[in-house]
Amino acid sequence: MKTVDAFLLRMKTKRDLLFNRKIWSRRSSISPEFVDFSIRIYNGKTLVHFKITEEKVGHKFGEFPFTRK
Repeated sequence: MKTVDAFLLRMKTKRDLLFNRKIWSRRSSISPEFVDFSIRIYNGKTLVHFKITEEKVGHKFGEFPFTRK
């Protein structure tokens, strides 16, 4: 089962809110509505810039930003 936080569901309807948005919810799944957006995901220390492509749909937001150098 894919989980998506409530604020991300609200942002799906208002697509202009997703541009350069900060996301702390690493457990949420990436849905097809988020493709071609640039967002910033919290990796535990800082916000990491992240571009969503079609290959990343179905994965979790937390899988991609690195937490170590």
